[in-house]
Parts: sequence; structure tokens; C-alpha cells
Amino acid sequence: MSRRRRGMGLTDPNLTPLLDVILQLITFFMMLIHFGTKIEGATRAIRLPTAPAGLPSSELGLDRLIVAIDAEGRLLVGPETLEGRSAGSWWADEARRRRRGQDVLGDPDDELPTLVVLRADKEVAYGVVRRTLVAAQSVGFAHFTLLVLRSQH
Repeated sequence: MSRRRRGMGLTDPNLTPLLDVILQLITFFMMLIHFGTKIEGATRAIRLPTAPAGLPSSELGLDRLIVAIDAEGRLLVGPETLEGRSAGSWWADEARRRRRGQDVLGDPDDELPTLVVLRADKEVAYGVVRRTLVAAQSVGFAHFTLLVLRSQH
């Protein structure tokens, strides 16, 4: 009987493939999870719209400009609230300031590398958002991100 027990010795299972798969799954899920809950430029005055596929922007622009449009269609920039011509002149002043700060060579009408992050209230008409984008584009801003919240459905 002692010979049988020796012949049926216990073998240790190879756990290396299992551990490799587990580490790959952990890495995969860590890359997919968005850990940040604070949205850049968040204010209580703006209620963002929701979209089923709304994900955080993956663009990591070094030069970012964060603006918001409230429910009445006013441009919110930091503590300032701008309307009409004052909003248009603000865009022009901001473009001039950024060109001076970056020492951009070439034509002053060339596009700026600044990424404009636009947060618009869900109640504001699309025409207001479009006019804001056109005003920004007319002075050289060309890169935009429109911020929405991902719906829970």
C-alpha cells in the first residue's frame, strides 16, 4: 500500500498562466475606468446634457481654454459673464493674448493650438452654441471639445 501512495504523488499545478491572465485583466480594467469625478471647469450654473456614449476627452492639450454657456446663452469665463459684442471682443482679446504668449510665427490669422473646452447648458439652443463656436473660429481657435455627461442608461 505504501508503494501506491508514493506512485500517486501530488503534483503542484502551474499557476503562471492563471496569474498572467489575472494581471492582464486588472491592467485592462484600470485603463478603462475613469477615476476622476470632477469635470474640468464645473460650475453649478451649467447643467450639462447627457449622451449614451459621452466619455471624457482623451485629448491632452497643453494649452486649454475652458468656457461655459449658461441657460440664457451668456458666455461664462471664470467670474465674468459676457453677452453679445463683449463676448466677441473677449474672444479676440484672448486670441491676441495667446498669440503673444506663444510667440506664434507667421500669419496672425493662423489657427491657434489651444484646445477650447466648451460646456453648454442643456437648455441653451444649438444656435447659441454655434454662434459661440463661429466667433471663436473667426479669431483663430480651431480645436474644440463639447462637454456632455454620460447617461446612466
